[in-house]
Amino acid sequence: MFIELSLDEKEKFIRDKYWGKCRLSGKSAAVIKKISAVANNTRSNPEKLVAVEGIWAGNQLLKYDVKIQAVVLDLNSIKTLEAYKIMIELSDKAEEVHIVSNSTFNKLIEIGTSAGIFVLAKFPQTKLQNLNPKKHEVIVVLDGLEIPGNIGTIIRSCDGTETDAIIICNRKTRITHPKILRSSQGSCFKVPIVEDESEKVIEWLQKNKYRILLADTDANDYYYDDEYKGKIAIIMGSERYGISREWYNIETQSIKIPMYGDCDSLNVGIAATLILYEAAIKRHGVTNKLRKLI
Repeated sequence: MFIELSLDEKEKFIRDKYWGKCRLSGKSAAVIKKISAVANNTRSNPEKLVAVEGIWAGNQLLKYDVKIQAVVLDLNSIKTLEAYKIMIELSDKAEEVHIVSNSTFNKLIEIGTSAGIFVLAKFPQTKLQNLNPKKHEVIVVLDGLEIPGNIGTIIRSCDGTETDAIIICNRKTRITHPKILRSSQGSCFKVPIVEDESEKVIEWLQKNKYRILLADTDANDYYYDDEYKGKIAIIMGSERYGISREWYNIETQSIKIPMYGDCDSLNVGIAATLILYEAAIKRHGVTNKLRKLI
């Protein structure tokens, strides 16, 4: 059994199995430098790559059939049957397999539960024109959000509420930011995410007859009064600057969350989650049951 083999035997097994795409790599190897840059968000990332580690993250990549560019292995740390199985499945899909020393591998990892597996994968991208209005009825648009953790939280909430797609415009941070990956808990690999210019997004929404709801603290209507029927786009703006001006130059409706204390607004991740769940429970027909429980 693999986990009972010596380090040399493990290395021979992997090199034989993945002959042609497997190599021994040191800390100065291009793939190691690339993973380090992606994992730490220190360089431009035109390929839209993400770096993830461990069994749980590897399972997410496999579950959502994410394209895998490279797998980096510390064979000495692969000690369980589960880790072995994930290693094989990921390596089968990968374009490259790299075996590294324990010291090289430890310079890459962050969470300490990597189980000897680090993966460089392609972030799934969806084009605006590939969204289907008949299939993607509920869309949340993130306009100018700056904080990666908030974006990740909203992506996770979109998964929880079965929101059909996310559109990011007026982008202020990379969608591949490590904090987005962590805070989304893998949902970023499931929920379709589009990045495009505001003008094109507005044109597409209008062309496909979406009702556009602006989350605005100055609105007259409360978020819980809307029925959220049909095709809707919920626009969430920057906490610092709000929603961009161009959204106010078109036909929209505005909704707000009541604030009973001194603060005039909620964190955008929390605000989006409240609105998305309100839309979800109404669209799933459970509003009355929930109100009775409350």
